[in-house]
Amino acid sequence: MVVARMFPKHELARERQQTMLAEAAVERQAVRVRALHRATRRGERAQRQLARSRREAVRLRNELTAR
Repeated sequence: MVVARMFPKHELARERQQTMLAEAAVERQAVRVRALHRATRRGERAQRQLARSRREAVRLRNELTAR
């Protein structure tokens, strides 16, 4: 009789644990996606800055050679 009463609690606990594990997996994936998005934006910003710096270097080189 005691075993019969505990089994539903055990099942309920197992289902809750499975639900929590699934939610945690979804959250980890969301965190990874956000981190990848931030890293992509950071990389794009760095590339734009590099292009600006190269253009400025060419401009300054041309200015120096023109004198």
